[in-house]
Order: sequence, then structure tokens, then C-alpha cells
Amino acid sequence: MDKPRHERQWAHGADLIVSQLEAQGVRQVFGIPGAKIDKVFDSLLDSSIRIIPVRHEANAAFMAAAVGRITGKAGVALVTSGPGCSNLITGMATANSEGDPVVALGGAGSARIGQAGSPKHGHRGDGSARSPNTPSR
Repeated sequence: MDKPRHERQWAHGADLIVSQLEAQGVRQVFGIPGAKIDKVFDSLLDSSIRIIPVRHEANAAFMAAAVGRITGKAGVALVTSGPGCSNLITGMATANSEGDPVVALGGAGSARIGQAGSPKHGHRGDGSARSPNTPSR
């Protein structure tokens, strides 16, 4: 008999993320696949967690907040880096102000690419956009 996913050896970090989501009882994830988060979406295909794709990242945050409000357990939004993460801000700020439990996972890449000092497209890296909307715990 196979061990539960969260007790198995994982091949990469994406498997660990998915196993912990399963261990926490997450039943669905809302989001948009993208290059920096595709391994997590691939790992979700082999899990019991349902992937619910959305057309805009803000919708992922609003839907995750609705799950949090209705169930009392954190809803999960999963998006790619750069604009994917910044598009979550309105939904996350709303969830924070309403007290809805939400976990937002965003892809990340190297902060620099190409010539020294040139910022990667769509990457700020300093967290300045999300910090006013993210409670510290």
C-alpha cells in the first residue's frame, strides 16, 4: 500500500508544497499556470487537489477568500511571478481587511538576468507592493 503523499519522498520542492497542502486538507487551488510555478501545477495533477483555473489572478484571490470565509480553512491561490503576483494584491487586501484566511503562493525567479544590474522583466523582488497588505505573523 502506498504511503500518503505527505509521507513520501518528494522529487522537488513542488512535490513538498503539494504534499503539505494535502496534509492541511486543501481540496482546491485557484490560479493560472505560468513558467515559474508550472512544477507545482504539474505536481497537483498527481494529487487529490482540484485545480480551478481562473482568467485573472485577482479572481484566484477572491475565490480563495470565499473558501476561507465559508469553511474557516485557508483558501489557496497559486500564480506565477511578476504580474501574476502583483495581480493578487486587490483580492489579498480584501481578504485581509475582511479577515478571510487565504494562502497565496507565487512563483519566483532570479532577481537579475542578462547584464549585471538589469532587473528581470516583471520582478521587483523587494516585496514593497505586498507588504502593506500582508499581515505579519
